[in-house]
Parts: sequence; structure tokens; C-alpha cells
Amino acid sequence: MKLGLKTVAVLYSATLLSACASSNPYYDASKPHHRPDGFVNSDGTRIAKSMDDVLRWYRERFGKTLPPPPGQYRSSYADFKVHPFSKTDWESAGRLSATWLGHATVLLKINDFTVLTDPHFSPRAFPIQWAGPAKRKIESPITVEQLPPIRVVVISHNHYDHLDKNTIVQLARLQPDTVFMVPLGVERTLADWGIENTVALDWWDSAEVDGVPITLVPAHHWSTRTWSDRNETLWGGWVVQHPALRFYFSGDTGYSKDFAEIGKRLGPFDFSAIAVGAYEPRWFMKEQHINPEEAVKVHREVKSSRSLGVHWGTFELTDEALDQPLGDVDQAARRAGLKEGEFVMLEHGQTLRLDKP
Repeated sequence: MKLGLKTVAVLYSATLLSACASSNPYYDASKPHHRPDGFVNSDGTRIAKSMDDVLRWYRERFGKTLPPPPGQYRSSYADFKVHPFSKTDWESAGRLSATWLGHATVLLKINDFTVLTDPHFSPRAFPIQWAGPAKRKIESPITVEQLPPIRVVVISHNHYDHLDKNTIVQLARLQPDTVFMVPLGVERTLADWGIENTVALDWWDSAEVDGVPITLVPAHHWSTRTWSDRNETLWGGWVVQHPALRFYFSGDTGYSKDFAEIGKRLGPFDFSAIAVGAYEPRWFMKEQHINPEEAVKVHREVKSSRSLGVHWGTFELTDEALDQPLGDVDQAARRAGLKEGEFVMLEHGQTLRLDKP
């Protein structure tokens, strides 16, 4: 039987989900999320689907067009607007701004302090770029060469749609002073790529860059990049405590009690970037990806004044249409009674001014 690229993508992702754990060179018996053979979530669980679950997901997709093309909130892929990045426009957008560059990539400007989250500008979220699944459906609004000076890059975990080798290596070469902040273990991957200007943290640990505290916080997820390194590296979200703006980035995560704890310890936040996509089918994705309704709960639990929906609209990773989060986020915000503009969705390359209500 000939397998299509979507089938390959499903089987590749599912196989990683059910792969074996590796060893943990960072093991600390005093920390509940540490295990000798890797890391676990704060509740002690690991996300690992059985082969029965994998086959069930495959059976449910068989013979169907999943994900379906856009149609309910965007008439087609071509109807997704892309705002080509302009450094001039970005500089004129005030001292505080956030630009969504697709998927989980946000360019945050806090006065002269710039933060880039999970940068990914390559054609595919896959080990190779000339072929394979997880191809970008919406083009990147920017190239690495067009980026303004980046002070800090924060990486949430090592999955291919969040840790893109091409982007990271090129950025480090062009901007050698950029600091790459990563969860434990990911610094070894960057070192293999020739990048040494890294800071690796455990959950709730902080480091300062130019006097600004940056903290790795828990997320409910998992890690793997090969067939044999499952949960060998940590995952998490990030908090930037700049005097002019307190920022929270969720990274990839399922819903958990971690968010209330983040809000209690480090909130409130002026602005957050919270994942809203890759959530269907719910029975298979719930543990690892929040849906829009849960994203709104996260927004409230971390005590965020304003939030941006990310992790959607760029790659087709799961079963919902690429435009589905647009409507689902709007409905979830309305049901929760959020104010207009409290939880927003941007177009690719669009900038949100944060110095205005």
C-alpha cells in the first residue's frame, strides 16, 4: 500500500508518541518531575499513547480528508493574510509590541529588549526540508536575515515545530550575541550545532539577561527528537519579568494545575502568548495540547491582562482545519465573558501594540 504524506506524518508523530524513554543525566531525586530515565509532568504522568490508540487515530482518519481545508473562517489557504515583516514598521509600532510570525513564533519588543519565542522560518517542521510531511501551509512573513537584533531566544522544547535547526543555526551565526535560553538538555542539541551561548534551566529556575529575570515554568507535555531520546530533555513555558512588561509564553502544553501555580508565583502578566491550536481529535490530543476553551482558562489562571493565541494557522499537525481556531477562540472568549481585545488572534506578520489598551 502506498502511503501519502499525511499518513506518513500521522505515523511518524504517533510512533514518537509511543517511543521508549531514554536516560536522564540531570536526575535529581529531590525534584518530583525528575526520573532516572527522563522527565515527567508535574503530576507525575508521562504522555505516551499505546499502539492501540495510534491505530485508532489512524483508522478514524482513514478515507477522510483530515484535516479539512479552510472554509469556515477563511475561504482558502490563500485567504490567510501574510504581512511581510518591515523593520521600519516594527520600529514605529511603539516601545512595547508583539509580532506574530507564525506558529509559536512571537517577536516581543520591550523597549530595547527583544525576545523571540520558538523561532521557526523553515519550509517544514521535519528533520529534512526537501521532502516529507509537516510542510508550512502559510509562508513565513520574515527571513532570519530580516530579524532585528534579538537579545534572547526562548525555546519551549525540542519538537521539530518548535526547535528548528536551520533557523537557530542561522540566527546564531548572524547574531552571535543572542542568548538562547532552553530547558534542561536542549543545550546539548544546540552545542551539537555549534551554538554555545546558551542558558539551560530547570522548572522555576531563573537567569538574568541584562538584569531582566527570565524563568522556565512547567508545562504539561513531553519531548523527543529521535527514536531513542524520549523525555531526555525537559519542556516548559517561559516568564520574562521586565520592569516595563511582564510576559508569559505557554509553549506546548495540555491543561493542568500548573497554570494556577504560575499565576500565583509569578503573575499577574501584562501580556501572554498562549497556544490555541493542534487540538483535535480531543481524545488523542487533550493531554498534550490545550484547546481554545482551555487557553482562555489559562489566560485567566495565569492572571494575564491581554493574551495572543499562537501555535495555529501555519502547519497542519492535527485534525482540525487550519482556520478552526479563529472561530473557536472567539466563541470561547465570548462564553468566558472576556472583554473585546483581551484575547486576540493576529494575522501572520501582524504587530500588536502593547502600549495601548
